[in-house]
Parts: sequence; structure tokens; C-alpha cells
Amino acid sequence: MNNNEFEAKVRNRLIKFPAVDGLSQLELSAIVGQVEKKMNKVEENLAIVDSSKIAIVAAYEFAVELYNLRQQSETNITANSQKVEEMISKLERSVEKA
Repeated sequence: MNNNEFEAKVRNRLIKFPAVDGLSQLELSAIVGQVEKKMNKVEENLAIVDSSKIAIVAAYEFAVELYNLRQQSETNITANSQKVEEMISKLERSVEKA
């Protein structure tokens, strides 16, 4: 295994994952744990037995979560920008009055 890989067991299979800059082995292990937890939830909730289908549905669920987080982040950025603009306008008006 080279420095660009990280090994972990998922569903009793040893898998080599690409390493991620800035993340420790402990953090990568936690991420793999989230993947395994999601796969177990998919298997339990949807009664799927095919591992590749379980992995695809789990990846889809992670993608949906990521999409929702990005949308929420963009909404927050827009709202914050509007608040900043309002504050600037108020400050400019109060400076003009002074």
C-alpha cells in the first residue's frame, strides 16, 4: 500500500481507498464507518441483498444529502449577503445624516 491509499474493511472486505489530503487515518476510518452504516441502513430498510445495489443506493443517498447541503449553503450565503448589503445601506444613510 502506498501513501496515496487507505485500507479499511467494509462488510468484511478489505478495500483500498484513495487517501485524502488533510484527513488523518482516524478521520478516514470514521468516513468508512459512515459508509458502512449507510449501507446497513439501506439493506435493512429496502431489503436489498445485492451488495452492488446496496452500494449504489447508499451512494445515491449520500449524493442527495450533499446536494441538499449545497443548496442550503447557497441559500445561507445569499441571505447573509443581503443582510450585509442592508447593514451597509443603513450605515451609509446614518453617516450621511451625521
